[in-house]
Amino acid sequence: MPVIDAFPPGTPVWVDLQSSDPAGAAAFYRDLFGWEVAPATDEMGGYAVATLSGTPVTAIGPLPPMVADAGGRSTWTTYFVVDDIERAASAATDHGGQVLVPPGELARGVFLAIVADPTGAVFGLWQQEKGSPWLRNEPGAVDWLELVADGYENSLGFYENVLTVGVSQTAMNEGVYTLFDVGDANVAGASSPWAPDTPSHWLVYFQVADLDAAIARLVGLGGATLSLPLAATGVGRWAVVVDPFGGAFALLEPEREAA
Repeated sequence: MPVIDAFPPGTPVWVDLQSSDPAGAAAFYRDLFGWEVAPATDEMGGYAVATLSGTPVTAIGPLPPMVADAGGRSTWTTYFVVDDIERAASAATDHGGQVLVPPGELARGVFLAIVADPTGAVFGLWQQEKGSPWLRNEPGAVDWLELVADGYENSLGFYENVLTVGVSQTAMNEGVYTLFDVGDANVAGASSPWAPDTPSHWLVYFQVADLDAAIARLVGLGGATLSLPLAATGVGRWAVVVDPFGGAFALLEPEREAA
């Protein structure tokens, strides 16, 4: 299993879910992906950590009271490593974004801030001397992360300055796909929304072994599809879906390598 414990600046380091029903969401994702979900603790800010084979995958917690009171929807949040969180937060405002939660110490030696890019897509900044193990690129774990926004092209400079990532493009089907790079590694992507009036956001893709079976299981558990299955050569098949409490994410069945 690919367990990552080294996170150069600009790389994703974690995702978590803020849900209107944390207990219900924990049961849904446990049954969908086979996660083991520990009880929520005050030490974790009311979050419950989910693991596969003993390695952390994500955490599930409540919506912030202000968001819940305003009728906000459940949301997945993606966090990126920075080497100087104060600089990164300042760069966010300097380049057209907003700081929603200013930098603060989440736990000993772990500093966190929440920002929005110029399109309104919200994500986290994370500074930590040494990263914690994170399971990636296995069925039930995070496979890919993608900025979904109208006019995302206008935010690329923002990410170059805030996260110190590079930007490149690659051929996909009959078009091109935008990538965020750290060194030679593609760490995330960017694309236009799949449907009109989709709010700007960072979309979390979870890997599955069989997309059709995963969709059927999701629907049986009370989730729903937001897009038809899509496909791209060299990538695989995926669909955008939503949990019973409004949290949108994607399921991705990677293309199998030729024997």
